[in-house]
Amino acid sequence: METNEQDNAILAPGTLVNGYQIIREIGHGSTAAVYLAKQLDLGRDVALKILSTELSQDAEYVSRFINEARAAATLSHQNIIQAFDAGVAPGNIYFFCMEYVDGESLMRKIQRNGPLPPNTIRTWGLQIADALNYGYQTHTFTHGDIKPENILINSHNQAKLADLGLAKVEDHDFEGHQLILTPLYASPELILGKRGKDDCRADIYAFGATLYHALAGSPPFPGDLAKEVMDKQLHEPLEPLSQRNPDVPQTYSDLISQMLTKDPDERIQNWTAVINALEHLGPQRIPTTSSAQIAEHKRRTSKRKSALPPAEPKKNHSFLFGSLFFLLLVCAVAVALGYIFGKLTQ
Repeated sequence: METNEQDNAILAPGTLVNGYQIIREIGHGSTAAVYLAKQLDLGRDVALKILSTELSQDAEYVSRFINEARAAATLSHQNIIQAFDAGVAPGNIYFFCMEYVDGESLMRKIQRNGPLPPNTIRTWGLQIADALNYGYQTHTFTHGDIKPENILINSHNQAKLADLGLAKVEDHDFEGHQLILTPLYASPELILGKRGKDDCRADIYAFGATLYHALAGSPPFPGDLAKEVMDKQLHEPLEPLSQRNPDVPQTYSDLISQMLTKDPDERIQNWTAVINALEHLGPQRIPTTSSAQIAEHKRRTSKRKSALPPAEPKKNHSFLFGSLFFLLLVCAVAVALGYIFGKLTQ
């Protein structure tokens, strides 16, 4: 069926929106819902994002929604969600069709597992940093809202950057009039409204806060109230990551502290430097001996022993001495008997 009106309820499976057939909801936020849908003309699964009915009447949010589609369409990188289509369907339904990611968000993984392994976070971090560096180098791209919810991990263990609603891309004029940010990951200059145009350092701060959250299991400045959290971002010293989670190597902790410096002039200055620093960390070795290593050691030791020539049997010297004494005694008795026999026969 075609829909001519939309409310805040979940769209029913089978609903058609501009040639996309709804299969099921896969995400729901305060501004939009995301559905798994089938693109009927190409027969492929897609993610269909639909702006809420209420916000479709708000020019600011409509502008942000359209900006996300335009920003995604501008960028072509394996670690950025690919854009396919966008528009307005009958019933004033704003939709954005994009690549469907079979997986889950980084936030969901943290919520389920707690702190994640440093090697894993380094791998995903390098992928996202490479995507952000590509965007900045080619289109002066800044994301504006990097956080664990906006990083998706697919079934091939590949990280994808999503939600470009606050992104700024060269030749796009979207600026917005409202201050929209996520306090847990917002840089001090963004909170103060002092973020410079085309300045990627606020993104680097948010990226560092995201890595911190993934490795510690909690954000660098936790809190339930936005004002409280933003005050911490502005004034409270950062608790080193290695203190929050002693299992995190000191090198990781030091790097993330550099990303979370409150003064942007003292922060890591660009994505190339972030990538180089992450690469320099190298994979962490686990300093334990596995059962497989122990078994291999035993096998090699056994093999070396079996390769040695067979040892000669040890001689029983006490047996030899006893035999020699008995032989001498027999000889002496024989000589004595011979002598006696000779005397008797004379």
